[in-house]
Amino acid sequence: MLDRLEQALRERESSEARLRRFVADAGHELRTPLTSVQGFAELALRHEGRSSAERREADRLIAQNAERISLLVDDLLLLAKLDKEPAYRSEQVDLLSVAADSVSAAAHQSHGRSIRLGTLSTGAATDEEELELELVETTGDPHRLRQVAGNLLSNALTHTPPGTRVDVRVGTGRAGPTPGGTNRPGRISPSPPLREGAPICVLEVADQGPGLSPEAAERVFERFYRVDPSRSRDHGGSGLGLAIASAIAQGHGGRLELETATGRGSVFRLVLPEGGTAVPPASLK
Repeated sequence: MLDRLEQALRERESSEARLRRFVADAGHELRTPLTSVQGFAELALRHEGRSSAERREADRLIAQNAERISLLVDDLLLLAKLDKEPAYRSEQVDLLSVAADSVSAAAHQSHGRSIRLGTLSTGAATDEEELELELVETTGDPHRLRQVAGNLLSNALTHTPPGTRVDVRVGTGRAGPTPGGTNRPGRISPSPPLREGAPICVLEVADQGPGLSPEAAERVFERFYRVDPSRSRDHGGSGLGLAIASAIAQGHGGRLELETATGRGSVFRLVLPEGGTAVPPASLK
């Protein structure tokens, strides 16, 4: 009984420590844009004789930082909702359609990167080939699943250099070392594995970028974690995109996975049970 009590106390202390760290991280993220907004607003009030160009620049920076605050608050509210009272629609969803929509939406921010849509079995079609389409159906919330695909694509485009190839692949299979859904060396996921051999639907985003170090890969699903803090802030990221995607995946009975190595690119994989099973996501970590 004493052992169980000590274990319960350790778990409570660990949970409280994670919560304190989360609150501190959220405060730190909000402090920077709030300080910028306050500073430029005070400058505008104190120096009424500024030129029109200076006023426009100050107004632009105020609006830019206000947008960062808004996006961060929206992400925090979404995470709180997913943690506490998730509400997912239950519809038939074709992951190939989700992938195609996400590729189309991301085209405007590709900045010289090649984004190709393909299947797990055939890979991406070349310009001369016609992609052989496969219906990949699961049950879930189409809006949330599009959000996951969008987050994964945005992550690939943000953290790879111009000219990098990004492949988006969809397909079906059975949970295992290939095509995913279970643990194996080099595969990282914050969620428990699916039952070995269970039918699954997969959507993965693979890039040929610099990849991640083992240390960064182990932390990449943590809330507010950034591999490159300065670059992520420049792009307005909150460091919550992968945490949100993981919570949504787990809320659909699936999980998000990463396979990467320094200099060998990264593969983020959304694995869902065929047919879909909505379950409450894990509590705040």
